[in-house]
Order: sequence, then structure tokens, then C-alpha cells
Amino acid sequence: GASKGHNRARVDRLDSRLSYQTRLKARSLRTPEMVGHLKDIRRCDEHDDVDFRDENELKRFVRPGKWLSLSAGSVRLLRINVVSTGLAIVLLWGFVIWGLVKPRYMNAQVNEWKSWISYNFTWFYIGAFNAWIVFLLYVAFSKYGKIKLGRADEKPEFNNVSWFSMLFSCGIAVGVYTLGVAEPMSYYRGSYGLQGRGDAPTDDERAQQALLQTFYHWGLHAWGPYITVALGLGIVCYRWNMPLTMRSAFYPLIGNIIYSPVGDIIDAVSIACTTFGVCTSLGLGVDQIVAYYAALQDKSYSALERLDAQTATIIVMTLVANISVVLGLHKGIQVLSTITFSLGLFVLIATLFLDNTWYLLNSVVQSTGHYLQYVVQIGFRTDSFEQLGIEFGTKNLLWGSNKASKPDGVWSGPILDVMNNAAAQRTDYNSSTMPFAYGDAFPSGPAQMMDWWTIFYWGWWVSWAPFVGMFIARISRGRTIRQIVVGALVAPTLFSFLWLGVWGSLGIKMQRVAELVLGDGTPNTSGGSDCSGWGYVDKVPDSAAAVALANDGYYAVACRSYPMLDIMAPFKEVKEFLWGLLLVGITLYFITSSDSGSYVDDVISANGLANPPIGQKVFWCWTDGAVAIALLRGGYESGQNALGAVQTVSIVAGLPFTVAICFMCTSIWRALKIDSGDADICHANMFSTGTLDIFDLYRTGPADGPSTARYTFAERLTNYAQSIFAPFIGIFKTCESLFGGGSVLAVLHGVVNFSFFILWLVFLIVSGSDSDYAWIGWTFYMFMVFQISFIRGYVRTKHNIYGNMFEDFFGALVMYPNIVSQLHYQSKEPAPSNDVYRKPVTVA
Repeated sequence: GASKGHNRARVDRLDSRLSYQTRLKARSLRTPEMVGHLKDIRRCDEHDDVDFRDENELKRFVRPGKWLSLSAGSVRLLRINVVSTGLAIVLLWGFVIWGLVKPRYMNAQVNEWKSWISYNFTWFYIGAFNAWIVFLLYVAFSKYGKIKLGRADEKPEFNNVSWFSMLFSCGIAVGVYTLGVAEPMSYYRGSYGLQGRGDAPTDDERAQQALLQTFYHWGLHAWGPYITVALGLGIVCYRWNMPLTMRSAFYPLIGNIIYSPVGDIIDAVSIACTTFGVCTSLGLGVDQIVAYYAALQDKSYSALERLDAQTATIIVMTLVANISVVLGLHKGIQVLSTITFSLGLFVLIATLFLDNTWYLLNSVVQSTGHYLQYVVQIGFRTDSFEQLGIEFGTKNLLWGSNKASKPDGVWSGPILDVMNNAAAQRTDYNSSTMPFAYGDAFPSGPAQMMDWWTIFYWGWWVSWAPFVGMFIARISRGRTIRQIVVGALVAPTLFSFLWLGVWGSLGIKMQRVAELVLGDGTPNTSGGSDCSGWGYVDKVPDSAAAVALANDGYYAVACRSYPMLDIMAPFKEVKEFLWGLLLVGITLYFITSSDSGSYVDDVISANGLANPPIGQKVFWCWTDGAVAIALLRGGYESGQNALGAVQTVSIVAGLPFTVAICFMCTSIWRALKIDSGDADICHANMFSTGTLDIFDLYRTGPADGPSTARYTFAERLTNYAQSIFAPFIGIFKTCESLFGGGSVLAVLHGVVNFSFFILWLVFLIVSGSDSDYAWIGWTFYMFMVFQISFIRGYVRTKHNIYGNMFEDFFGALVMYPNIVSQLHYQSKEPAPSNDVYRKPVTVA
């Protein structure tokens, strides 16, 4: 007894110094498999910080043959992961060349892709963004909220002002400058029906709804993907001492698979999306910068002159961004962000004081209240009934529509043919008006509202998530999860509301001034814009009254191209000073976005190396600029907006990243539980094989170690082929291990799976005669998925394997052969014969 007591005391004394895995071993008779396989976890509270400026340290996380290190004497030239960097360059320049060679075709295709994604996946985007917000808030105020990104005694690297400045600058600042007035004015006087987002029976309510919709797009939801990515990276990289690269965020979920081509693809797409995202901000920003400069010079540009000015602007901004990146995070990006943020704040406060301060403050407070009241309702709004009209039109891109036998560019489904045939039987048939237009018969908002605005924004935020999320993670070291979520979710949102509320309200006020003078005195019940009736031609005041009003600084803002300039025109001599600050501010905001994006591209291509060679930094800076210039000039030569097409590509790329961020939430949850030593995951077992290891040719070891695979490549591949073409065999073997050899339940599950599988294939084959049969086939497939999900959950319970039903279902849905093969091999493993939670604790 004394000996046991002595041993217990010895373990207790050593407990704080032992590694995380060793501590867990001392608390259980069985090796903690769930943590034991994550060999690269080196918690910061138990190990010295890893210096990822050391190339040799970094090589531990790169498979041999993927790392390229070139030097000229003592000068470092290249330090890159050749696979992920090569894939990114091919992906990036592939789209650029496509846009230069066939800009018209590329424009048509990518816009069709964007609309297809919007029409078919509105429900997914809306649901995912809401889920992320709920997840972040839950984590922040749970017991995990106190976990710090770094050591327990570590202090934040940047003070609050610098941290918030960089946060805001790289996140949304350029968009606020370019759309801060234009977006609410589009809703207010763009004939939008904003039903379902609060009451809008009068023009006052329409103005309120315009601000509410704008707040929604730039509020909590906008920051959700950014912070999710930031936490996923920050926990793994700063608590577990892993490289700061996008693949690391998935380590708690897929383990060593991050070193496989799966991880290379994650990093490559992240680089490409980051570059496309910077090009998107270029497209928004460079046009505004040139317009602001023209306003200061009181001149106008021809199309070619505007192009030359835009090209020169990009070159100058890229040069400054290049200097900032070379100087580094502290000397360059931090200082630039603080200056830029201060300039924007100055213009905001000045406009607040110069105009009707009390009206503006009233509007901000009232609009914030409306947002808080309607955020749940508007946050789940999918415009389901408005989008129903798409199915009845000629732009029907809903999944399952048929383009066969239709004129080029016309997408219509069978229901339109049915309606046309039936309408032709009417005695009063008029082919030009029947069947009637959906919007006329059922007045509501436009069916394209989601495509044009909400899903566009959601795809844009997600496509920027790798870039902004990684940057937020980099500048947030030393802060707790709760501080990051509250600080990065709530603070920028409230500041955005002040910014958007002030400038949006000024735009609404100016529009009303114009309508009181130039209108006919009747209520604007449609919410539309009658620019010609107001005396405007080609967005320029033309009538005597419109010109006189413009001379005093007031315009019909809804008819103008650059409303941000117009709202400051009434301030007389001060306006040019404010325009100058706007010009400098938006230029610097673009530069901070550009240098932040280049910094992230550089770090990811170097596999997380903390100090890549300067040449690489220069390369990524000029790549961003060169891509934008090439597309601008190529688009001009062809008469197409090639840069706009690449912006659309970045939105399209948001769909797979939305899926990835959903999985990242699971990865974050696992990381937090492992880091906290939660028994349900740390004492759990693992599946004997993985679902994704086929992508690494069934190699399962760490990046710098030998494979730990228990089965040969031939065995795994043979079983995988069997799982594709005869999944019922694996299901039967699995059920025999669960319910006993030759048991009735095992046979029944095997027969049921065989039936679902065969009926799925049969109905797909016969769908050639009638496409509806295919959907019956896919219904049988779904029931096969349900069955496989149920069996996998049963196996997890019996073998004490951590997981959840959502992972089971999604895995079975998208890769049933992988799941069936995994279950087949797991059936060969003996099930635990005791309850590990009740096993007496003894010293190992």
C-alpha cells in the first residue's frame, strides 16, 4: 500500500512536466489511440515554442520530395512546397489565360456557374453561415473560451488598437468605401421588394429596410467564416506548434492525411482564392480610386485613358504593398493599417459633424435596433417563393433542368413546356403574354436578389476566408478564444454599422432632397428611380433644376456612379479635403489588403515558414498586380470585363470552401476537446483504417516517418474495388462482427444493402427512357446511405470510437466505398470487453 501511494505521489509530481500523451497514458490502462496517432501535437504549455524560421524544423511537416530549397551562395532564393505552389500557379494562371484568350466565353460561363450555385445552394449558404455564428458563440462562452492561442502566460503580440486596425483593414474596409453608399441606395431606389425582412409599406420603412439589408451583409455573418478559419489555424499552430498553413487546421480531423495530396490541394486552392480575392478588391477599388482622383482634378477620362489610369494605379499600389510586405508585419503592415484606419475614422467623424449629426445618430441607433430585432428572420431568409419563379422561366439553372432542344443560352425545365402547351388552349391565348410572368402574377421581390446580393456576398466572404482568417490567426496570438470571437465578431460589426449607417443615411437624405425638387410630388410607391424624369442623362444632371441643385452639391444619388463622392459635395470647400482623404484612405486600404494577401500567399507556399525569402514576397505581390493588369487590359481589348469574370470565379470557389469550413468546425471542436483532455475523445479508440488514406496511397505515417499501414497496398486497393461494386459484402461482414456470424440481422442488412444498391443502378440505367427514373434511383441510393450511416454509428459505439452521426452521414453520402471499406477492416478488430470509464486508475 505504501509503495502504491509513493508511486501515485511520484506521478502527481511529474504530471505537469510530462507530455500530453504520457499524462494520458498514466491515467488509463489502455493507450489513448485518439491522441496517440496525432504524433505532431506538441502543446505549447509543455514544450518550448517551435521556431519555424528554422527550415530543418519545418521539414518535419513536409513529405520528402515536396520541399524545394534554392540558394545562391548565402542568399536564399526559394523555399517552397513545390506541389501546392505549382498547383496554385497552374490554377491561377489557367484562369487568367482563359480570360485573356476567350474573355467573352469565360464571362458567360463563370456567370452561369455563379447563378447555378446561387439557385441550387442558397439553402446551404444561408444555413452554413448561421451555423458558424452559433458555433462560434457557443465555443466562446463555453469552458473552451478561456483557452489561449499560445502559452497560458503569453501576452498578445499587438495592442488592441493595432490589432483592430489590421483586423478591419484586411477584412472589409475596401468594400465599405466602395459600397457604403451604393448598396443601401440600390435597395432604396432599385425597385427591390424586401418583403420578409420586416415591414416596408411606406418609403420610411423602405429606407430602413435598405439599411437593414446592408447591415446584414456586413454584420455578424460576414465575419463568421473569417473567425472560424482563424480559430482553426490558431489553436493548432499556436497551441500545438504546427506550421501556419491552411492544411494544419484540418489536422485534428484527418491527421496525417494533411501531408498527402489532400493537404496540397487545400493549400493550393487557398493560395488561388486569396489571389482571386485580392483581384476582387482591385476591381472594386481601382475604379473608385481613379474616380476620386478625377473628381479632385475636375476632369473626365475616355475609356482608354481610364484603363491607363487604372493600370498605373495598380502598379503604384503594388509597389507600395511590396515595400510593406518586405518590411514585415510589425514595421509595414501594422503601421500602414493603423494610419489607414485613422484616416477612415477621421472622414467618418467629420461627415458626422458636418451634416445633420442628430439625424445620423438617430439612424444608426434605430438601424442597429432593427438589425438586432430582425437578424434571425433575415438571417434565415432564402427567398424561397421568389426563387420559385426561376423554375417557370428561361433562366432555369435549377439542378435537373434540361437544355436539350432549347435555343442556345436558354435554360428551361419541363414545367415551362407544360404551361406553354396548356396556355395555348385558351380561347384568349396571346403568345407574347401567356403564360403570364411570375413576378406580375405574384408580386414580390426579384428572384435574383439572392444571386445578385446575398449569395454573392457569402461566396465573397468565404473565398476571402483563407486569406483573412490566416491573417487574423497570425495577429491574434496570445489572446483567448473568447477575446477573439467577441473582439473580431462584435467590435468590427458595430464599427461597420456606424460607418454604413452614417454614409448610407446621408445617401438617403440627399436622394430625398433631389426628389423633393425634381420629382412630381407623388409618393414613390415602387421604390424605383426615374432618372430621366429627374433631369438626368447618362448619370449627369441635364435639366436646369438638376444642374442648379448639383451646383449646390446635391444630386439624385440613385442616378449617379460614385455616390460616395456625392454625399460630401454639399460641404463646399471642405469637400475636396475630404475627397483627398477618401482617395488616400481607399488607396491605403487596398494596399493593406494586398500586402496582407501577399503575406498569406507567401507563407502558405512556403508551407508555414515564418521568414520566406524576400524574392518570394516580391513574386506574390507582383503576381497579384500582374493578374489584375492582364485581365483589365485583355478585357478592354475584347470588350469584356475579364477582371469581373475572375471576381466571379472567386465567388464560385466559395462553394467548396463553405464545405471545408463546415468540416473545420468539426476539426476545431476535436482540437479543443483534445487540448482540454476530455475523456470522451482522449480515451477513445480509432478506426483501424482511414476514409481518406486512399489519397495518400494508403500511407498512414507522419510526414517525416515511415508508413504505419497495417495492410498492404494491394489488399486495400482490392477491398476498395469490392466496396465500389459490391458494398453489400462489406456490410454483411461488418454486421456479422456486430450481431454474430450468420445471424439473421447480418443477413437481413446484407440483403437490404444489396437491394438498395441494385435498384439504384437499375433505375439509373432505365432513366434513358424517362429521366424521372433517375430520381427514383437516387432515392434508393439515399436509403443505402442511411443504412451505412446507421451501421457506422453502431460500430463506433461498440468499439468506443469518437465521432458523430453527421460525419457518418456525410461520409456515406459522398464516398460510400471508403466508408464500407473502413467498416470491413474494422470488423476484424476485437471490440473492447470493458467500460474504460469505470476501469480503476493505476500507475502504468
